[in-house]
Amino acid sequence: MRKFSLKFRIFSAALLALLFFIPLAAYALERAYVASLGQAMLERMRVQTLTLISEFELYNNASNMPEVMINGEFNIPESGLYGIVSSNNVFIWKSLSSMNWAMPRVPATPDVGQDQFLEITHFDKEYFLHSYTAEFLSQNEFQSYTFHVFQDRSSFNIEVIRYRTTLWYWLGIIAFLLLALLIFSFFTALRPIDRLVNEISRVEKGDSNRITDHYPAELERLKSNLNHLLNTEENQRQRYKNSLGDLAHSLKTPLAVLSGMPELPKQGRAPVEQINSIIQRQLKRAVAGTGSRWNQKCAILDVVIKLVNAMEKVYRDAELDFDINVPDTTTFYGDETDLLELLGNLIDNACKAAVSYVYVYSEVSQNRLRIGVADDGPGIAQNQQQRLIERGKRLDSYQSGQGIGMAVVADLVSAYEGQLHIGNGRDSADNQTSPNTVLPEGAHIYVDFPLPNRSAEPS
Repeated sequence: MRKFSLKFRIFSAALLALLFFIPLAAYALERAYVASLGQAMLERMRVQTLTLISEFELYNNASNMPEVMINGEFNIPESGLYGIVSSNNVFIWKSLSSMNWAMPRVPATPDVGQDQFLEITHFDKEYFLHSYTAEFLSQNEFQSYTFHVFQDRSSFNIEVIRYRTTLWYWLGIIAFLLLALLIFSFFTALRPIDRLVNEISRVEKGDSNRITDHYPAELERLKSNLNHLLNTEENQRQRYKNSLGDLAHSLKTPLAVLSGMPELPKQGRAPVEQINSIIQRQLKRAVAGTGSRWNQKCAILDVVIKLVNAMEKVYRDAELDFDINVPDTTTFYGDETDLLELLGNLIDNACKAAVSYVYVYSEVSQNRLRIGVADDGPGIAQNQQQRLIERGKRLDSYQSGQGIGMAVVADLVSAYEGQLHIGNGRDSADNQTSPNTVLPEGAHIYVDFPLPNRSAEPS
């Protein structure tokens, strides 16, 4: 499952909130406006109904309405406002505005003293209808009359559409501004995290030793914990070095006394010298991998050049050609002493096996660092490749050494969580360098190291 960043998650949540909030807010505001507009229409039509009632007269049991109404809309044909008076469901009067207007069927009339407000559809047109029933005294009895006012809904709908357009226009502007404000707030709020990630990256790459910037209170505790971890790790590494230095000093004097004894047989001096060399080598190796790779790095090319210069002197009689294909920007994230010992053993073995040519290269791909050494010697048989890294074992083609060089390489590679590969340049499975690189057909030994993780760096 893909791990989304905090920025993506927060932005998605805010966007979803806006996508739900804006339509709901628009719907609520529109419903409120329509309800308010409908109430205003009801009040207006009540006034118009009262106008009809005020102009209605009953004389000698006969109803009478003026020919011209006070409200001019009742006098204009098809004005959209129509007045009707009925008694016992029989129309007894209609306004001049309804002269050419087909009157709709009127629903049940309200009781005396009551009114009703309805929405009806007539010939695909919508109308508001307000009806009120009143009683008038005729001679010795009361007679009920119902006053109907019809209002064309077109103007009402136009008003609603106009309001909806304006509402969505301004809500769109507000949503855009709010989204911009949210994005600005998110980046502002997460900026300290970006700064902390950048500073951790600088420590990881060896450009800094501590996290020193100031952060909000929520991140200060994390900063303190990381610095405490760095301090603890550095102190531990220093204690290792001090302890091993004390050990070396303690063994140095007895070994010096032993090697200086005149009674020491000549054949015993070589083992003493070997013991001293092994102690020095093991002291270097003991701290391999214990140091933090966060703040250690070295240029591979400088180390390779230093080793090749030394090997040219050691193997002067072999007249070897060295080909170095190491970019000057390639970096090893670890202790330089460890890289010297690792490459020193690989190049030394290649010089012993080579006929005339040794090739050293490095590549960076897919977040991994590859360092390899190849020669034009007889190569390494497949059944002997594993034997090469066994402590104390030595291939017959190597005429000198104690057989621990490749074991040292294997231990260093393991300490740095790398992978050691042993093969031959003629094997296509082992020729995994760049397409422009042609390996000699002899032994090909390369190491893959994981590079420090850069995915946490902000883009």
